[in-house]
Amino acid sequence: MSTQTVSKQQRNNQDFVIVKKLATARFPVYLARSPKDNKFYALKVYPYEDGKVSKFYLNECHFVDLQHPNVISILECQQLKNSISNGKQIKISYILMEYAVNGDFYDLLMTRRITLDEKLVRTYFRQLIHGLEFLHSKGIAHMDIKPDNLLLDENFELKITDFDLSYYEGDEETTGAGTQYYRAPELIEGYCEDPQSADIYSAAIVLFVLKTGGKLPHTEHETYQGMNLCHMMHHDNPKFWKIHAQVQERPMSFFDEDFRTLFNMMTCLRPCDRAKIPDIKKTKWHNGPIYGKEELKNIMKKKLLMQNT
Repeated sequence: MSTQTVSKQQRNNQDFVIVKKLATARFPVYLARSPKDNKFYALKVYPYEDGKVSKFYLNECHFVDLQHPNVISILECQQLKNSISNGKQIKISYILMEYAVNGDFYDLLMTRRITLDEKLVRTYFRQLIHGLEFLHSKGIAHMDIKPDNLLLDENFELKITDFDLSYYEGDEETTGAGTQYYRAPELIEGYCEDPQSADIYSAAIVLFVLKTGGKLPHTEHETYQGMNLCHMMHHDNPKFWKIHAQVQERPMSFFDEDFRTLFNMMTCLRPCDRAKIPDIKKTKWHNGPIYGKEELKNIMKKKLLMQNT
């Protein structure tokens, strides 16, 4: 068997015991246990396409060397592995990653219905910006920032994952259009000259979702109760915030001036007007209080314990 492996650690092309499916997005991700070291990993599987290795696998395995506290660690990329599916032998590629035991932010907000106070929102937003700053410094744009792609490790630290659509400086073109409701306007139009600026826009949408407990600021070109909130956000911003306060039955003070300023500067319609990460890090809201590592871990443990009782 011809096998090409990109690996930080030599695992001798070992087999894994599949425990369960973790995600069913574009490519399935499984919880896998290694009999060799008895540890758990996340295994992302890419079936061959027309007898060829998936282009999405080839893109994601470029990021095997990324090392940052807020970016998921890729441990191994293997281009060819024979596998069995529905009784038939198939060819797959796989990527082995660290396992983020506490799931993702979509599950946290939408399924478990965990609410985050302002300090928690800021803590996680700072971690997201920290991770994006690292990626951007390496010439990488993630291109699909959304709650589903933000994981929580055993210490409840945020980890950015899923790089199969990511852009590396020098690539001829971007390979994806982001995810509906989280993507920047230029991705909707199919023409993105500044991929890193698109990440900033998506990070702002995530910030809004964390702040509001899962509510989106807009639904792209769709209307809500006859209102185009996306158009309003860019062209009648004071009304946008007033409407959201009413719809969410919150006082205007919930969206305080510091928060609105940060969100607005990250979601400018034109990418060239959008805030850069150094601008974000200077804002008053960003520099408010956050939780320390032990505080964060203890608070999130209590929230999940209360939710399960």
